[in-house]
Amino acid sequence: MARIFYDQAPVQVGIGTTTETLLATDCSINFSSSQQPIYSIGKKGTLGQFPAAARVGDMSFSFLTTITGDFGTIQGAGAQSSQGNIINYLADGIKNSIDSEASGALIKCAGLSGMGFLNSYSFNVASNSISTSSAAFTLFGSGEQLPVSGRLTGVSAAVGGGTASATTGIAHGRYTTMPAGLNTVISAPGAAQETSTIYGADYSISFNHSPIYKIGQEFPTTSFYTTAAESVNITEDLFNSGLKFDETAASYTLQIKGLSEAGNPMYVRLTNAKQVNTSASVGLDDIIRTQKTLTAAY
Repeated sequence: MARIFYDQAPVQVGIGTTTETLLATDCSINFSSSQQPIYSIGKKGTLGQFPAAARVGDMSFSFLTTITGDFGTIQGAGAQSSQGNIINYLADGIKNSIDSEASGALIKCAGLSGMGFLNSYSFNVASNSISTSSAAFTLFGSGEQLPVSGRLTGVSAAVGGGTASATTGIAHGRYTTMPAGLNTVISAPGAAQETSTIYGADYSISFNHSPIYKIGQEFPTTSFYTTAAESVNITEDLFNSGLKFDETAASYTLQIKGLSEAGNPMYVRLTNAKQVNTSASVGLDDIIRTQKTLTAAY
């Protein structure tokens, strides 16, 4: 019986010729097979169980938000903006793609590999805290291949690939700042203007995709990404209850930095985002912290 320990189970993601081994903290792999029993009048019991849907697998993992990978630039954030890590690069490419047909990314973990389609990606950043991220993929396979199959070779040698060092390669709230446009600003007639302070932000994006099957084939011929929903939840200290309908929307570029302030930040671009929610909470020995959520759709 083969045994795999944690030091033999890095998570590697590949897109074409570009690969990165992430600093993952956990990885979960699941499979499902939908079966439907068939009954006939005059016969006790079933005639058998038959597939009601294609076999499908999913893989999800958490990882430290690495920011020094250079896979290209993100749309709308300037020519010098880097992607940070391969998941951030993949998410930005999908949401800004004109052609919705997707080939998937090669995911490898703990002796298993498969072509996966990105379902969701998220990360958090807070004052004086290490940033963590998470990603989830659906794995369909293709042709006669199973959703997840194969063995890993030579992956463990490059754990942490794409980071410059243990300190500059991991996003941290020490130097990260949010765009000024995310601050809530309140001013009353004859009074000084108040501007909020941002203490943290939680970012997430989710994708919907539609696999295309043909008769006689269990796994999809292709898969199309249809829509994407993006949001960022900001924690601050100023509450503005005057939420009102506004047809205009604003775009924001988040810059997530490491402990080296001069290091290359990771860029995330929210296009035409609108505020959809605001709330406030208070705990013992703490200031009143408020939250507001901005969303964008693609």
